[in-house]
Amino acid sequence: MQTLAERRTVLAAALAGAGVSLLAIRWLRSAKVERFRQVPGHWLLGVLSQLGPGAKFITQKIEEWSLMYGQEGVFEMNLAGNRSVVVCSWEQAHHILSRRPFKVTRGSKIQNASDIFAFLFTSEGERWKRERRVLAPPFNSKSVESHIPAIEEVAQQLLMEITKDAPKGKVDFSALLPLYSAEVVCKTALGQELQLLETRNAEITSDIKRLFQAVQLRYFSPVPYWKIPGLAWLIDNGAEISRRFDRRSEEILKNASRSRKSIAQKLMDMDGDRFTHKELLENITGLFVAGTDTTSLTTCWAFYHLARDPEFQTKVAEEVRSLPDHEVSSAQLDSFPLLQALWLETLRCHGPLTFMELEPTEQVTLVGRKLPVGTTILLALRSILRNDPEVKKELGDDLHDFRPSRWLGPEGLNRHAPFDALPYGYGPRICVGMRLADYEARLAIAKVVQRFVLEKWDRPPLIETMSTVGNQPEEPVSIGVRLRST
Repeated sequence: MQTLAERRTVLAAALAGAGVSLLAIRWLRSAKVERFRQVPGHWLLGVLSQLGPGAKFITQKIEEWSLMYGQEGVFEMNLAGNRSVVVCSWEQAHHILSRRPFKVTRGSKIQNASDIFAFLFTSEGERWKRERRVLAPPFNSKSVESHIPAIEEVAQQLLMEITKDAPKGKVDFSALLPLYSAEVVCKTALGQELQLLETRNAEITSDIKRLFQAVQLRYFSPVPYWKIPGLAWLIDNGAEISRRFDRRSEEILKNASRSRKSIAQKLMDMDGDRFTHKELLENITGLFVAGTDTTSLTTCWAFYHLARDPEFQTKVAEEVRSLPDHEVSSAQLDSFPLLQALWLETLRCHGPLTFMELEPTEQVTLVGRKLPVGTTILLALRSILRNDPEVKKELGDDLHDFRPSRWLGPEGLNRHAPFDALPYGYGPRICVGMRLADYEARLAIAKVVQRFVLEKWDRPPLIETMSTVGNQPEEPVSIGVRLRST
């Protein structure tokens, strides 16, 4: 008897075959446009087969093709019958980003998952403006500062869990950090405590990963299988996971009145007024989803690099040696340039936004070619941060190396804006949770390195694979730790 996974594989293959006619129509529609240099591929499927299972190597391939075909700062590829124009230079990317949020919008392919994944990050137009007005203020600097006691409690629990795991040989940061980030979101944005670290309850974080997998599958599918009644659940379980998050969100709203300062309470006050109930649930889920995998993945990479460079790790530990056991202000964390440089370099190399799909709502011109309305534009953000001449001018020619010192100058930290925050986006659409993510990640790194020595990484370098929100290591970031002598 076939397993559900096997049936899903067979159905996916069948749908891929059924989608050939749709791909042909797309290809014919895009045949008469002004072209850029094109990545060779199958006449119909294009480069899809070169991206690996589930397109997990798309980030690496875009970077590779940027070097091969992107001399103008722009090239194009056929992605499953869809013409995708890839922007791989900062000059051209800035030209596109400066037209956000209304003349250039989020790509329509993200709407493939709108029934399971819709909130501030994916919304556009009037809905985006409504959501941004409500969700941005609770994540500003003043609000993050007010949440420091709650974040400190979660950080202390993280240290306790690492202490428990240390005698076992290695600490699995890939398992602990998502629980840490999810608990921070619960205590700050939602005003509730789920004790995820203490119980090691990975149900929510596992659902977040599976939801992203479903979104990614729908994003790259040439056929809208999720619109066929009774078929979607055989290929992905996104709808089931979305319903589970709806139930969690309803429970959170029931308890929101206990915490008048929480974002959940502010959203609930607008139920039926500025938000429909469905939008309300979607944004509660969005707070969980956007604030967990993105931050925890990047923080995992920071610990990995510290383990690979014991000398630099020692310097960071010395720098944060005076860190108090109790609450730490943002200003105190800002006063540690090595810690700051480590985090900025981790964001540059492993940030949450490796590429961005956009579409123009009016004709736009790139290097002399006109792009029609609705053209898929991929901004290769990670490739820009690793190869662009303007970035090299600011940060050095060795952008393929992990070197935190590139962010340091004679006066201390040099942020090299806008490249310091580019992994979070740019302009009005930059991530509203950026300040919270920066604080919770740097606090975790500082507290852990202050108390523990991360033993040297003696295994082969980790391989990155693409996810919807960033590059995740192909294997868990498990590191031996021991108490640091005082």
